[in-house]
Amino acid sequence: MSSPLKVFSPADGALITEIKTDSTATLSNKIAASANAQNKWKPAPHSERVVLVEAYSAALKNHHEELAKLVTHEAGKTNKEALTEVDGAADILIKTIKDITLPELNGMLRRKERDALGVVGLITSFNFPIAVAHWTIAPALLAGNSVVWKPSEKTPLVAQRCKEIFDSVAGQYKGLLQLAIGARDIGELLVGDERTALISATGSVGMGLGIRNILAARKTPPAPSILELGGNNGVIISNKISPAHLEFAVSSIMGSFLGTSGQRCTNTRRIIAHRELLRQLVESFKAKLDVFVASGAIVNPLLGASNDYGYGPLIDADAFNRFEAAKAQVLAEGGEIIGGARLLSAQYPGAYYVEPALALLPSQTAIMHQETFAPILFIAPYEGSVDNGIAMMNAPENAGLVSGIYTLSQKEADIFASTSEAGHVLINSPKGTGTPAFGMGFGGNKHSGVGEILNAADPLAAFTSATHFRRIAQNKDIAMDE
Repeated sequence: MSSPLKVFSPADGALITEIKTDSTATLSNKIAASANAQNKWKPAPHSERVVLVEAYSAALKNHHEELAKLVTHEAGKTNKEALTEVDGAADILIKTIKDITLPELNGMLRRKERDALGVVGLITSFNFPIAVAHWTIAPALLAGNSVVWKPSEKTPLVAQRCKEIFDSVAGQYKGLLQLAIGARDIGELLVGDERTALISATGSVGMGLGIRNILAARKTPPAPSILELGGNNGVIISNKISPAHLEFAVSSIMGSFLGTSGQRCTNTRRIIAHRELLRQLVESFKAKLDVFVASGAIVNPLLGASNDYGYGPLIDADAFNRFEAAKAQVLAEGGEIIGGARLLSAQYPGAYYVEPALALLPSQTAIMHQETFAPILFIAPYEGSVDNGIAMMNAPENAGLVSGIYTLSQKEADIFASTSEAGHVLINSPKGTGTPAFGMGFGGNKHSGVGEILNAADPLAAFTSATHFRRIAQNKDIAMDE
């Protein structure tokens, strides 16, 4: 019998509950149940699929305060960010329905349909325990697939509640959404099962490598995976900039540095700044961070408080230890740390609150090639032309998700756009490296990912067969009965 999974709250370190984990046998049964449900769902007409997905979205909205409290409790998010995430999960279901409907042309209502793949294996991380899952659930279901969802072992409770809500509206299609509960071993079993037709996963670069190795050993190759594997995101601060634009850059980056306490794949991790601006840049960041820390915004989110950045505790002791190790390595590599003290340890010895930290380095050293999933911002100088800064930004293999530049030179912006190796290239963004999709899909290059999600131009592409298109057009002016 498998050991129960203990779920702790990062907000105060307390044990929330213990839940039963899956075994090899129970997971196999769930995949079989998913396949059976998909066989019934696959021939369902488009209109019926839409009705179910709309009902699920409405049910999530109806329960959004309950779900947000659960997200705060098990993921440590502030109430404001948790509500935003839950509503975002509900909204993406409706947006996907809209995106799969092509614009009307010559009085004809149009859409494309293709054959479903089958059972989609979904693995999600702790930092967005509901929203990111529905980036896959929405197109997977609308395409006619079923989903077996393995949430992070750190945040399984909101996934359990989502399944209950889904089942309450699923009717005859109850069983389309299954949960696989457990740690890494359960995820590996899900990936390796020959019955999963596609794997969509969010996690670390190491997790992605493990998934690829398992899939390569399968007898039946699945459809191309969707792997979102984090990003050691870099931003260049050019010297072709005005003092006002420099302040705009710093204010913009603050949000993508501090968001979710540095525990987002789109956080800004590295600043590559022209040496001429280095002192002014550091002073500006330090002043803003001092104000933020002094404001008392870093508090237990279970008390109901929120802040503009969704800044709260680190998820667990492992995250804190990585933060501490990164600070120590900065000092060992000749750098300087500003901030980064542990907070609230007397009140919550089992929780891990920290000040955000600036790490000033003489050059881009080894620590900057690692992704520290915590609120530490590495700053190093470049000299000469912007090409030198771009080379530094591109150097880490895990720097393939989001990149940014702040410059007032269109020539520099164009060079940056054509030579950045990241999947998202942002020029003078008002939100740093945060929220980079802008309706163009979400995905990384290099070690940061494979495939794309949130592709508004063709949301179902990754979740359907690449052949056997059905291009459907219906005259909107002809009244139809039921």
